[in-house]
Amino acid sequence: MSETEKLVGYVTNGRFEDLPAPVVAHAKKCIMDTISCGLGGRKLRDMDIMISAMKEIGNAPESMVIGDTVRLPLMQAIQVNRVMTNMLDYDDDYMKVGHMTTVLVPVALAMGERLGSSGREIINSIVHAYEAIIRIRDAVEPSPAVYFTTFEQVDAAIHFGVTVVAGKLLGLSVDQMGDAFGLTGFVRAWRVTRPERAKRGMPPWMKITGGDITIPGIHGAYLAKNGFPGDHQTLDAGRGYDIVAGSDRYDPAKLVTSLGKTYRMLRIGFKFYPACRYTCSAIEAADLLAAEHRIKADDVERVVVKGQRHLAKNFGIYEPDYVIQCQFSIPYVVTMALLREPRTSWYDEGTFRNPRVRAFQHRITVEEDPIATKKFHTEYTAGTTVEIAMKDGRRLTKQVEYPRGEPENPFTEQDHLDKLNWMASHLGMRQDRIGKLTEVLYGLEDLPDITRLNRLLVHDGR
Repeated sequence: MSETEKLVGYVTNGRFEDLPAPVVAHAKKCIMDTISCGLGGRKLRDMDIMISAMKEIGNAPESMVIGDTVRLPLMQAIQVNRVMTNMLDYDDDYMKVGHMTTVLVPVALAMGERLGSSGREIINSIVHAYEAIIRIRDAVEPSPAVYFTTFEQVDAAIHFGVTVVAGKLLGLSVDQMGDAFGLTGFVRAWRVTRPERAKRGMPPWMKITGGDITIPGIHGAYLAKNGFPGDHQTLDAGRGYDIVAGSDRYDPAKLVTSLGKTYRMLRIGFKFYPACRYTCSAIEAADLLAAEHRIKADDVERVVVKGQRHLAKNFGIYEPDYVIQCQFSIPYVVTMALLREPRTSWYDEGTFRNPRVRAFQHRITVEEDPIATKKFHTEYTAGTTVEIAMKDGRRLTKQVEYPRGEPENPFTEQDHLDKLNWMASHLGMRQDRIGKLTEVLYGLEDLPDITRLNRLLVHDGR
């Protein structure tokens, strides 16, 4: 039996009853966090545009949109919710892979509503999708030279996670899931060129088109269910996946390492700040310095942020022109921390175009710290040091290795509750409805039909 076949057998046959309690608890937190981010993301104008476009495309209104009253066809609702939950870049992620839950949860909720899936089935499908994605990424693992030059497919495994969620909820057999993997693996993921990214950050269309990552896995699962064949060895050595992923040392043996024994999804972390995870340690360091020393922005002469090479090369963006540029701009997000700007207004156009905000960003520089670069590649940490030179001659320094929400510095239960309440309240949801939503999320494994949760996600004030 090949490595692909072993992985497929594991995710197909995996049962909720065999999941350890900490795994179920962490999966529920991931689902709650993603819903929180979706409610917050609904406020952005880009989502108005996307929903209007999907309504114009038309067809049967069958699936809910987070934080809205509109219903869309299954595939379009999944795409909208996938984009919405990632729009603030506030969603959970796994350092090696990026954002998984923001892709998997929209698929699970929409398909679960169509199929009448239970909370246990939703959790089970998502957990096994995590394990497939992370092991595929472990198998890819490029060398440092390739990672920092040509490697672009950090999230190339995520569409296989969609296959797992869709396939498990559809009740595919092992043979059918093998077909689905083969059909999904045939699709090459979207790539962004490094020169464009290094120059001005992620393009404005990056997240809108990112909803398309859900399509190959869903198509693959339905095609397999209806008898269409696929390559059952698609992830094995010599089948070309290493070329698609851009890896120079692909090792398919890692696809099956510790399956069912070690749950890598427990390393998924959460964000206290709405920005790219690579920036969060810098934001927290600046935030802590501002609070500890009661820093007033006008008294700051200059700020130096030191981090891993990727941060120094690609995140030194000044005066961003749109939301995604803000989220990937160290000068901008550190400015937000030092100006003590409320997180709910970080991405208001009036904030990022404010002349004072734009001027202050030019006091901030981003430099590579070779030690941080080495740790980023060997340990997958994104620690950052912030040095502030004050006009009165003081030199203030703070180093943050693990920002709030990392597995080494985890969220408390209250952090999760606060984030949900904050995002839902910011959208305008009533407190009694937020209370019911919280209750359902905490008891998700006892929910007989996911439709009850979906109904609570429709914003009652819109």
